Amino acid sequence: MPAEYDFVIIGSSETGIYAAIEAARKRARVALVEQNCQPKFARNRVLSHFAKTIHQVSRSRSFFDSDLRSLQLDSVNRYIDTVAQSHQEFYDRAKLEGLGIEFISGSGEFCRKPQIGFAVSQRILKARSYLIATDYTPIVSEMVESSAVQFLTPDSTVTTIPESIAIIGDDPIGVELAHLYSRLGAQVTMLIRQPHLLAIADLETAFLVQAALEAEGIRIINALHIRAIRQNGDRKVIEIENYTIEADELLIAAGWHQNVSSLNIQALDIQSPVQLNDRLQTTHPRVYWIAHPVQSVARYQADTVLKNLSSLPIFKVDYDRVVQSVATDPEFAWIGLTETQAVRRYRRDVIVLRQPFNSLIQAEITGATTGLCKLIVRRDGSILGAHIVGENAIELIHTISFAMSENLKIQFFDRLSYASPALSEVFRNAAHEWRSLRRNYFLQDLQESYCAWQRRRIK
Repeated sequence: MPAEYDFVIIGSSETGIYAAIEAARKRARVALVEQNCQPKFARNRVLSHFAKTIHQVSRSRSFFDSDLRSLQLDSVNRYIDTVAQSHQEFYDRAKLEGLGIEFISGSGEFCRKPQIGFAVSQRILKARSYLIATDYTPIVSEMVESSAVQFLTPDSTVTTIPESIAIIGDDPIGVELAHLYSRLGAQVTMLIRQPHLLAIADLETAFLVQAALEAEGIRIINALHIRAIRQNGDRKVIEIENYTIEADELLIAAGWHQNVSSLNIQALDIQSPVQLNDRLQTTHPRVYWIAHPVQSVARYQADTVLKNLSSLPIFKVDYDRVVQSVATDPEFAWIGLTETQAVRRYRRDVIVLRQPFNSLIQAEITGATTGLCKLIVRRDGSILGAHIVGENAIELIHTISFAMSENLKIQFFDRLSYASPALSEVFRNAAHEWRSLRRNYFLQDLQESYCAWQRRRIK
């Protein structure tokens, strides 16, 4: 029996719908299975916008005494619901079917007999390839689940603002929520297992974000081992190595896992935990997997999978070209190699350019002087990575993303015309810094060679 479809995409999550739309644009025949999924709207981003706005008003008017915990959350949540409903129209089933995508309601599972396929709604879908793009749910440890303590997750809707909240984990969305609750007036304590926040990011810029959070009163505690979690009246009690923490609410932000228990992947000899190669194939070469909860990374993975499905499976993921971000205030966004990774890979052929935001007139005007643009480049100007902390960092990082995708060098930013004052002038300043350092290469090399010669002389 020939295949009915080019691709069967399992999961009508935001990533699954994105993959289906992109595949349909390539004139592929696509089936999208709902699989109890729906696009998630970033409600906390909208609430963070309100908190940031009120904070800015409070900062600019020292005589304005605002109690953020008096924020009318019911009205805000109604506004968020309206925005979410408007956003949902982009994923309307009729619009998807208008693009040639067959939307199939219900849930199904893989089957091997009589032929490999995906069984759903009394049908067996046959396709050249299958893409798993189901929803993610927060990871909750057995200790927390067995403690009978009520807790929140990043999926929980903010309906009240507690006096205090403890957050376990340093998942990026947990960092965002910590800042959100702090801005809304709660006393926030974060318990993390890493030496510092955002261990996946560049150390210097991650420390800057952590310092900004701590300056606003957020406690960040290293807790390698949590001994117990229990309820004491209306309070949650967390026992760690050497002391006890109490809070009104507990939020778990320790990562995510994908909902695949109902897919019967064992029928295709795919074992859990699922192993992926650098082309995002499972152990069954016709089954691909989008395996990241962050939308920017997930969409990049979807693009890579679609390129492999549209031709030979030769395209590999390269996460050095993927933008990641954390919507704190100041914002944090990065792409490419960290300083440590670049030095390990290229050694002496690395220059680090640092441009603080307090040198920008626009930052002085808006009061957003806390910030740093850190660019990692090679001596010839090739950009290896960028790490930006500051106002509009999430927008600014896309300029670097474009430059890296087009293999443009840092010199490119010196040739652009800039509106002034503007935060984007930070890139021109970085290009000027590179030029000044570039003129000293000979002297730097001579000095390094001299030091090496002196070391060899010492017996």
